Parts: sequence; C-alpha cells; structure tokens
Amino acid sequence: MAALSWARRSVGVLSRCALLLLAIPLLGASNNARVDRLVTNFDLIIFNTEFGTPMDAKIHKWVTSIRIFLDARAGPLDLERRQLEEHVALLRRLTGLKIDLVPKASDANLMFVFDTADRLIGSVNRYLDPPLGSWKDLHGSTCFGMFAVKGAQAIGYAVIGIPIDIVMSQGILQACVIEETTQVLGLPNDSDKVYPSVFNDHSPQVTLTDDDEMLVRLLYSPRLQPGMARPEALKIVRQILEEGGP
Repeated sequence: MAALSWARRSVGVLSRCALLLLAIPLLGASNNARVDRLVTNFDLIIFNTEFGTPMDAKIHKWVTSIRIFLDARAGPLDLERRQLEEHVALLRRLTGLKIDLVPKASDANLMFVFDTADRLIGSVNRYLDPPLGSWKDLHGSTCFGMFAVKGAQAIGYAVIGIPIDIVMSQGILQACVIEETTQVLGLPNDSDKVYPSVFNDHSPQVTLTDDDEMLVRLLYSPRLQPGMARPEALKIVRQILEEGGP
C-alpha cells in the first residue's frame, strides 16, 4: 500500500513536470507572436499611410518639452480641459516627456482648438501656415491633428482641431481627445489591421489599449532617434521587445 501510494504520488509529480515542460514552448510561441504583432503594428501606425509605405519613411518624435495651449472657443470648457489633462498625465508616463498646459499661445508648441464645425477651420488657421482650405482637405476626418518636423526630423510644432458640437452630439469627445493627442506624438496613421485600438477608426476602443501604450513607449525609447529610417527602426523595435520591452 505504501509503495502504491508512493507510485501514485510519483505519477502526479511526473505529470505536473510534463505539463510544465510542455508549457514552456507554448509560452515561447505566445511571446514570439506578441513580438511579431507589435512590430507589425508599429510599422503600420508609425510608418504607413492610407497610400502605403512612403519611400522615405522615418521616425518622427518630440525631443523637447510639449507646451499645450487650450484654445476652447465653444463647448463645456471644464470638461474639455479635464479630458485633455487626464490623457496628458498618461502620455507623460509613457513618453517621459515634460508635457504641460500653458496659459498663452505665444508660449505653446501644441495648439489644441475646440470650436463649432462651421468655425473650426478658421480658428485652426490662426496657427497654421499655410492654412487649411476647407474640410475637404481633411479627407472626411471629424477630428484632426497635424505636426511639423524640423532639423533631424524631430517634431517641433502641432495643431489639433475638434468640432465640439459634432463630437458632443456623437458622444466621441474623449475618443477624439485621446486619439489626436496621441497621434501628434508621431503615431499619425490609422489601420483596420490594428484591432482593438484607438488607431483603428472602425474599432469601438476609446482609451489606449495595452498594445497602444506599448507603441507609444517603443517610439519614445531613447534607442529610437528622430530621422531613423524604417528598416533600422523596426530592427531595434524587435530587439527591444525580445529583451522584454522598453
């Protein structure tokens, strides 16, 4: 009886060991799939456009502090400010950048404009040179953001426009604030292949997913420099992920 009990216990131990050994390759395969997915998503969101991959695709990112001027010309100011400040707090943690709201437009390098749809283009054009012509220039976008690069392809200036009457009527204020503020950090593209994600216009996602946050953290790794070409950047992104992440 004692021997039988010992044998049963041994089988149990061996079974658990076998399960553990079998799980190790499965975990490895799962991690490889995650790395592949994140590298692909990074490529789609950082380098691709709706027209494909540009021949001169390069890393664009901020390397200086971001100073945001909130130009709220319509809508509930307290709600607009709160939505922006909450997301800015997250972006500070993800990027390591100093990001603050400033009281004067002359001190800012990111202009965040809320206005009604009929006036928004004119309000945004106060901060753009050359100006936008009309909504047709935005290819069907409801909310929009754009950035300008300088020197070695670092981002130096950005403008965001949100038609407050439309987003309030559609219940997408938070989604627009989060998507546009994140995209002007250097993640400008949308893709139906990235799901769920704020970078997918057909995804119900409102806040950044874990994968979305990882894309921001990867972009702001000190190992990725403004102006770095796509092949080199993707190689480094894969290395970072295989080492456990930024």
